[in-house]
Amino acid sequence: MRIYSIFHIKKQYQSFVFGRERQLLEMVSTKERALESSVSKQLSYLCEPIEGRIVQGVLYDHLKKSFPTIQWVDEYMRFEHQFKGGLKIKVCTHHIEAICEGSRMLDLDLFHSLSQMNDSFIAFNAEDSECGWLKPIKHASY
Repeated sequence: MRIYSIFHIKKQYQSFVFGRERQLLEMVSTKERALESSVSKQLSYLCEPIEGRIVQGVLYDHLKKSFPTIQWVDEYMRFEHQFKGGLKIKVCTHHIEAICEGSRMLDLDLFHSLSQMNDSFIAFNAEDSECGWLKPIKHASY
């Protein structure tokens, strides 16, 4: 099982975050209660709020072609595929929580759908210390 936290970075901060993804991963994976409010304030500063209905609609439209079973379970949209496995998605104020159980193809399906919507998403898997842009930003240096 892989759990991703996916954030929509504001355009004006993308070049600042680029190259500092690991530092942001450390901040996101901080579990101490004392720092939680500070971390959420910093993330709300760097990230765009996520419009739940729009994201859910885009994901539904893109993923319904690949996943025969789609249902709502509590706060999660659940996508099931007999070979790939299951994908649960919950849209929060400043991030998307995705739980993938099965093949890594689930991750690719999700990331491809989100990258079609916007090029400013970055995903973190704190448990496996993985992070990356869903659609890498173009960074020119002069």
